This record gives sequence, structure tokens and C-alpha cells, in this order.
Amino acid sequence: MRNDIVISSLFAITLTACGSSASDTTIAADEAARNTPVTTVVTPTDAGINADGSVSITVNVGIDDYETLDGKRVFKVALGSVVTITLTDPTVDQDYHLHIYDVGAQAKKGEPGQISLVLDQAGQFDVESHTTGETLLVLVVG
Repeated sequence: MRNDIVISSLFAITLTACGSSASDTTIAADEAARNTPVTTVVTPTDAGINADGSVSITVNVGIDDYETLDGKRVFKVALGSVVTITLTDPTVDQDYHLHIYDVGAQAKKGEPGQISLVLDQAGQFDVESHTTGETLLVLVVG
């Protein structure tokens, strides 16, 4: 009798553990990875400030972006700055996105896409390609 209870309990635990599908877990992990900011391991470079006080950042995808430069495309920008980020990919049409601020731009192959905004939230924010999933630039706002 006691063996039957132990075996039944183990069987129930096994069935419970198998209840979730691997694809659900994979999808959830992919979603979490996409929404998690890159952790910077380099000291951010101060972004250049234009004569009018605004900030302009230019990224050539595949040449000087975050992934191509091994995580060294990180800019520190003052809170409240007006920023224009110009991104150009010579190889494919792109859908660019600045996370948390939830702004973006689409651009045809070889043509620039621009994201312009006032940085009114402090923190670390990734500019990504929704086409390739790659991080192209990291902004550290503060």
C-alpha cells in the first residue's frame, strides 16, 4: 500500500512537470531577452553637443554599431537633452526602435532613418534593429 502511494505521488509529480511545453518556455525566454537592456561593461562616451545644445548621434549599421564594435557604442547623454539619432544600413531595409521610450523609425536600404526626442527618463536604453534583433547603440541618460 505504501509503495502504491509513493509511486502514485512520483507519477503525479512527473505529469505536472511535463505540463508546460518547451516552446512556451522558449518563447517566454526570447521575449525576456528582447526586452532586457544590454548590460554595459564599458565606460560610456560623452555624446557630442551641437551649438544649439542638442545632441546628434550617427550610426552606420555593420560598420560602427554596438554589435560591430564589441559593445563599445555606448553614449552618455544628459537628462533633458534633445537627441537625434541617425541610423543607416547599406544592406537591408530596417525598422529601428529605442526601447522604453517606444519610438522608432523605418528606413529603406542605404537611406537614413531618424529618431528624434527629448530624453526625459534617466536610465540605460537600447536602440535596436527590429529587423535583425541586434543592439545598435546604447544610451545612458542621466
